[in-house]
Amino acid sequence: MSVAVKTPRMLSFRFKRNTPARVLRDIRTRYGKYVAEDENELVEWKKTDLHKEISSRMTPGDRLRELRTVTGLTLQALGDKVEVSPQRIYEFETARRNISKGVAKRLAEVFGVGVAVFI
Repeated sequence: MSVAVKTPRMLSFRFKRNTPARVLRDIRTRYGKYVAEDENELVEWKKTDLHKEISSRMTPGDRLRELRTVTGLTLQALGDKVEVSPQRIYEFETARRNISKGVAKRLAEVFGVGVAVFI
């Protein structure tokens, strides 16, 4: 069984023959509608129901954390780039503090995304 999405960067999981049956059963039960067993079934990630479901549940702080970790930035490094403390970045990520429009604009510039992602 493999899971794949069609994007510039392919996300694909391949399970070895010795993968426990209970693990495979659990994956099929939880994510069955998102699993492509055949590589001819590939679709664009942003058009999938899973992407829409995950995106609808993400807060601006969740998106910030995801972008920061994907780009490999530490709290300190990102804080330096947007001129706020690492503690403030942490507070944004954990929804203890709302992201101001000014900071959202600087974050959008750093990550190359729209400001709306953080508001």
